Amino acid sequence: MTDRTRGLKDLLWALALAGLVATVLRLWFGLGPTTNLSDAAPWGLWKILNMVAGVAISTSGFTMGFLVYVLRLERFRPLMKPAILVAFLGYGCSCGALLLDIGLPWRFWHPFFMWNPHSFLFEVFWCVTLYFTVTAIELAPSVFEKLKAERVTKALHKVAFWVVIVGISLSSLHHSSLGSLFLVTPQRLYPLWYTPLLPLLFILSAMGGGLMFLVLVRILHAHWYDREAVFGPTPLERELFLLGSVRGDGGSRRRQVGRDMPVLTDVARIATGILAAWLLLQIYHLAHPAVWSTFVAGTWETWLYAAELLITAVVPIALVWRPQFRRSPGALAVAACSASAGLLLNRMDVGIFGYFRSSGVVYFPSLVEWALSLGVIAAAALVFLYFVENMGVFAVSPAEGDGPRPFRVSFDSLSRVWHTALRSGLERTTLIAVLVVPLAGALMYPPYARRRTVDVRAASRLDVAGDSLRIDGDRTGLRTVFSHAGCQKRLGGDSSCVSCHHMSLPGDTTTPCSSCHRHMYTETSIFDHDYHIKAVADSLSLPGPFPSNGSCVYCHAEGEAKTEGNAKACVECHSEWRDEYANGTRDLARAPGYLEAMHGTCLECHQKEAAERNQPLLQQCSTCHRSLTPRGSPEAQLARRR
Repeated sequence: MTDRTRGLKDLLWALALAGLVATVLRLWFGLGPTTNLSDAAPWGLWKILNMVAGVAISTSGFTMGFLVYVLRLERFRPLMKPAILVAFLGYGCSCGALLLDIGLPWRFWHPFFMWNPHSFLFEVFWCVTLYFTVTAIELAPSVFEKLKAERVTKALHKVAFWVVIVGISLSSLHHSSLGSLFLVTPQRLYPLWYTPLLPLLFILSAMGGGLMFLVLVRILHAHWYDREAVFGPTPLERELFLLGSVRGDGGSRRRQVGRDMPVLTDVARIATGILAAWLLLQIYHLAHPAVWSTFVAGTWETWLYAAELLITAVVPIALVWRPQFRRSPGALAVAACSASAGLLLNRMDVGIFGYFRSSGVVYFPSLVEWALSLGVIAAAALVFLYFVENMGVFAVSPAEGDGPRPFRVSFDSLSRVWHTALRSGLERTTLIAVLVVPLAGALMYPPYARRRTVDVRAASRLDVAGDSLRIDGDRTGLRTVFSHAGCQKRLGGDSSCVSCHHMSLPGDTTTPCSSCHRHMYTETSIFDHDYHIKAVADSLSLPGPFPSNGSCVYCHAEGEAKTEGNAKACVECHSEWRDEYANGTRDLARAPGYLEAMHGTCLECHQKEAAERNQPLLQQCSTCHRSLTPRGSPEAQLARRR
C-alpha cells in the first residue's frame, strides 16, 4: 500500500526542525531580538495561536468525555481515544508556548510556589498544567497496552471515570478564565469583540469547534489509512456491488456508506448545535446600539468579524443540517475545516487583531515567531501520526506490513540510489535536518536579520517656554509628560544642563536628544567623516590644492585599509572624554538607541530619589508613563499630586 503520509511527514519534519532552531535562538537571544513584540503589542503569535487557540481546538477531549462517561452515549466511544490524544497534544503545545513566551523560561516553576490567586493567568496556568497531566493519565492505557503491562492498564481503566470528571471540571474552568482575561481591557479591545459574555462565548466556541476538529481529524485519518471507514466502498467495490445485486448473489448486503459516517454525522450535529448557540449570543451582542453602529461603520474590523461569524458557524451549520451534504464525507470535511479555522480566527481576533486600532501599531510576527509556532504544531502532528500508527488510537489500525509505517522511505521514486540510501526514517530525517537546520539558522539568526529601525520623533513643547515636554519617540502612545523646568530646578539650575545634554552639536547650546539618538531601539552613527577630514586639514594647515587627501594618515595607519578597526581612538583628540570613555571609538562614534538613552538617564536619578525620599513608587514605570496606571490607584493619586 502506498504511504499517503510520506510527503506530509517530510514537511512536518522540516517545520519541526526549523522550530527547534527558532527555539534555540529565542532562548539564547531573548524575546527582544527574536520577536516583533513591543509594549503596544505584548502578546504575540505563539501566545495566541499555540496557547489560547491551541487549548480551544483541543476541547474535544473533555467534550467527548462528557458524552461518553457522563451521558453514557456509547456509540461515541470509538472517538474517545483520538479525542484524548488531540487534547494531550493541544495542551502540550500550550504548555510549550507558555514556557517560551515568559521572559525567563527557567523560572517556569515560580507559579507552583509563588501564588497569585487574584490573577486570571494564575488560574489558567494551574488548569492548563493540571489538565495536561489528566490527559497524560487518560492516554497512558494506550501506551501500557502497547508495552503489555496488563496490571497497570487495568488500574488505569478503573480510575478512568474519575479522571475524566476532573478533566471536564478543569477544562471548563480555564476556558471561561481565558475569556475573562480579555475583560480587563474594555478600552483597548475593539467593541465588536469586547463583551461581558466573553467567558461564555469562549467555552461554547471551544466545545463546538473542538468537536468539529475531531471530525476533521477522523476524516483525514480515513483518507490516509482507512478510506472505507468513512468514504465507503471504492469504485471497483461499487461496481461489484451493482453486479452482485443484478445476479442476486448477496450484493445488496454490502455497505454503501462508511461505517463511521453515522457517528461523525451525530458528532457534527451536536457541534453545530453548540455553534448555533454561540452565533445567537453573537447576534445578541450585535443588537446593542453601540456595537451595531460600530459594525455598520464598514471598517476592516467589520469585515473580519463578519468573516469570523460566517466560517465559524454559518457555513458549518448550513452544511451539516442539510441531509444531502452531511451524508457526504467531503462536505462534512469542509464543514469541520471551516469551523476549526473559524475558531482559530476568533482567538486571533480577540487576542491580536482587536488591539491594533487602540494601540496604534500593526503587529506582524517575525520569522522566528512563525517558525517556532508552526514548529510546535508540526511536532505535535508527528507525535499524533506516531501514536496512530503504533498505539491503536483508532478502532481499526493498519495491519503489520499492510499499510504505511512510520517514517519510511521517501525519495525512492527519484532513483534506486535514493531507495538504497534512504531506507529508514532516521536517514530521511537526517537529510531533511542537514538541509533545514543551516538554512533556518542563517535566515533567523538575529545578528544577520535586519533589525527594526524606528525613527524617533523629537519631544514636543506643551507650553511656549518649553517648561513641559511630551516625549513619545516611537509614536505608540506610551508617552510621558516631562517637567523640564522642574527637573532642571531640582538638579541645580542652568549648570545642570550637561547632565542630560552631555554632547552638543557645533553652534548648539543644548542639542535635543533626538538629534543624536535618532532610532528608537538601534544605535545611530553620529560620526561625521567629511567634517573630520576638513577639521584635521585646517588644524594641521596641510598644503596643496586638496589638503583633505593628506589628512587620512592622521587617524588611520598608513599602508592599511582605512577602517574603523584601525582608526585612532576618538579620545586621543577629544581628551575631555578620556576618563568616561576609556575604550574610545565606539562610544563616541555611535549613540545608543533612544529608549536606552532615556531610561539610562532617568532611571538612576529616580531610583536615588526613591531611596532618599522613601517613596518606592518613584522608580516604577507608571511614574512617567501614566497611561500604565489604572485610575483611582495610589500610583495615579501620587502622579496627580506631583
